[in-house]
Amino acid sequence: MKPTIPLLLMLKLLSVLTMLLAVGTAPAAPAPGKSQPLTSPDQVPDGLAKSDWASIRAAYEAERHAFQPVEGGWQARNPGQQWTTKFDRRGFLAQPHGANWQWGLELKGYGFPGAVRAIAGVPGVKAEGQRLSYDWDAAVQEWFVNDRRGLEHGFTVQARPEGAAEAPLQFDLAVRGTLTPHLTADALGVEFRDAAGATVLTYGGLKVWDADGKVLASRFAPADSQRSTPNDQPTLRLLVEERGARYPLTIDPIAQQAYLKASQVTAHDYFGRSVAISGDTVVVGAHNEDGSATGVDGTENELAPDAGAVYVFVRSGTTWRQQAYLKATQVTANDQFGFSVAIAGDTLVVGANLEDGSSTGVNGTVNELAPDAGAAYIFVRRTGGNGGRTWSQQAYLKASQVTANDQFGFSVAISGDTVVVGANLEDGSATGVNGVVNELAPDAGAAYVFVRSGTTWSQQAYLKTSQVTAGDLFGTSVAVAGDTVVVGATLEDGSATGVNGSVDELASGAGAAYVFVRSGTTWSQQARLKASQARANDYFGRSVASSGDTVVVGAPEENGSATGVNGTLDERALAAGAGAAYVFVRNGTTWSQEAYLKPAAVGTSVVSPN
Repeated sequence: MKPTIPLLLMLKLLSVLTMLLAVGTAPAAPAPGKSQPLTSPDQVPDGLAKSDWASIRAAYEAERHAFQPVEGGWQARNPGQQWTTKFDRRGFLAQPHGANWQWGLELKGYGFPGAVRAIAGVPGVKAEGQRLSYDWDAAVQEWFVNDRRGLEHGFTVQARPEGAAEAPLQFDLAVRGTLTPHLTADALGVEFRDAAGATVLTYGGLKVWDADGKVLASRFAPADSQRSTPNDQPTLRLLVEERGARYPLTIDPIAQQAYLKASQVTAHDYFGRSVAISGDTVVVGAHNEDGSATGVDGTENELAPDAGAVYVFVRSGTTWRQQAYLKATQVTANDQFGFSVAIAGDTLVVGANLEDGSSTGVNGTVNELAPDAGAAYIFVRRTGGNGGRTWSQQAYLKASQVTANDQFGFSVAISGDTVVVGANLEDGSATGVNGVVNELAPDAGAAYVFVRSGTTWSQQAYLKTSQVTAGDLFGTSVAVAGDTVVVGATLEDGSATGVNGSVDELASGAGAAYVFVRSGTTWSQQARLKASQARANDYFGRSVASSGDTVVVGAPEENGSATGVNGTLDERALAAGAGAAYVFVRNGTTWSQEAYLKPAAVGTSVVSPN
C-alpha cells in the first residue's frame, strides 16, 4: 500500500498551499485572519512542525507535476519550464505558456542498419505520479519524468536487437510541432529553431550507459530538417556505439530551454564560474570579466582585468533575457567579483574573494589596503514607477576583523533575510560562535552570518568549528535554509566517520561539514558531519546544500568505484577522484546519513580543494 498523508496534514495543506506561491515576495506582517506570508520555502509556517511542512511541500510538488489522464492520453504540467505536455500513446507534444510554438518527438523505429524495427501499434502505457512510460516491446521502453528540474525523456533498451555488430545502434525520431531541428557542430545536440530562425530549445546533454555504468559514445546523425509540406515531420537519428556493452542500456538526453551568454563575450571571462536560481531569475558570475564600469548596467569595456561581473537573466513565458549587468561600487582589477553568487527572491549576494578593502562591518569606506581580504555585496530588485524592475546595491559586507588574504566571499548563501559568507583562509584560532578574533591558526577558515532588518544589514554571528586547526579551509562552502547553516571544511583532517565522532588529525584532507542552528538570535553548532568512510584527501565538504531537514555534502576526490545509491564502500582507491555525495537528514536535533550517492558510471579525476 502506498503511504498516505494523514487527514490532519491534508487539512493543513489546504490552508497553506497559497503560501508556497507567495515565496520570494517581500515579507509583511499578516493581517488578522490572513495566512502567514513566507519569505523562503524552508520557512515553517506558524503552528506546523518541520516534518509536517516537509510532507506538505512534498505532496504539493508531486501533485502539480503528476501525469493526469485526459482525452486521448495523458497530460503533465511543468511550472518550472512553463509548458504543458500531452502524451498520446505515440509520442509527446509540449506547448509553452504564452509562446506561439510547439515541440515534441515520436519514436519511429530502432535497431541496426538493415534491421531497423518500425514502431507500430499502441504501447503499454503506465502512469505513476511523476513518471510515465511507453513499453513498445519486450526490448525497448520509452519513459518520461516530470519534476522541478523539468521534463526528462529517455529510453531503456533491455536486450540487444538483432543486427550487424560493427554498426551503431540507431533510434529514428520524428519531430512534432512547429520547430525545425539543426544539429550542433559536434553532433552532440540538436537546436530547435522557430520560423524566424531563433533557437528556442536545445535537445542535448546526451548520455548513454550500460548495465555496468560504462558510458557509451553517442551522437545525433544528420537529419532531414526541411518540410516539403506543412504536415511533413522532419526526422532525427540518434546513434549509440554499443559494441562491448552489457545490456540493459539507458539513453538520457535533456531538453534545454535556453543557452545563456553574457551581453559582451570575451575570452577567459569564466562566465558560469558561479550560478544561482530563484523562481524565474538566473544569476551567473563571471569572476574574470575585465570591465571597469561600476554599479548596474554600466558601459562594458576591458579596462580592469579580472575585476569580475555578474549577469541577471529573467524568464517571461519561455523566453529568457538579460535583465542586469552588475558590478561593484568600486571596481579594481583582480577582485574576482562574481566568484560566488546566491539569490533568494529579489535579493542577490555576490562574493568578491580577492577584493582588497580594509574596512570592517557593513558599508564601510572602500580602499585598497588589505590585499585579497575579500568582500560580499548585496543587491536588491525593485519595481519602478513605470512597472520596470531595477537592481541596486544595498550593502557592502566585510568581516568584523579584516586581514589580507582571508578571501571573505569565497562562498555565499542566502535564505530570506539571512546571508552567510565563507572566508576559507581566515586565520582565527577561536572555537565555536562569536569567539575572540585573532590570527593564530593560518587558513583555518571562518563563516559569517549577516541579517537584515528593514533595509539595514548587520553581522549576527562569527562561526568557527568546535576544534580549530590551521589549514582546514572551513568556509570553502556554505549553505543556509531558514535557521540552519551548513559550512564545509574541505581540508579538515579527522578520521572519524558519521556524525559527531571523535575529533582527531589522522586523515589529512578528508574533509568535514558542520551544521549550526539559530534559536532567536543565538547560533550554536548542532552537528559535525563526516562521510561513512573517511579517507585522506577526499575533500568532503567541498560543496554543501541544505533544504529543510536535509543536507547534501560533496566529496569530489572520493575514490569509490561503486555506482548508484548506497553501493558498497571500498578501502582501496579503485576509482581515484571519482567523487561522491552524501545525504544527511535530521530527526529532531539528531542527524544521520541517509544515502551515499555515486553516478551511474564512475571515472577518475583530480580536483582542487579550493
